[in-house]
Amino acid sequence: MFQQSDITEQYLVKIYDDFQKEQMRLLGEMKNLGENDAPNKDRDIQKQLKEINAVIMGALKLRNVKKDIQKKANL
Repeated sequence: MFQQSDITEQYLVKIYDDFQKEQMRLLGEMKNLGENDAPNKDRDIQKQLKEINAVIMGALKLRNVKKDIQKKANL
């Protein structure tokens, strides 16, 4: 059975944290690339970082929108 759950502020913060950890891992991996690594590996990591940044920014924007809506509802 499908259970519906709301996307809460806490969930968005968790998404932010998880993706930020992945971002740090990829940055470390990119920093440790050697000359013998596949030439496209740096480019592949950069593509991943670009998409991770988009998810992080989207999660932050959605969190802020939800906060603003909650503030309006509490007035």
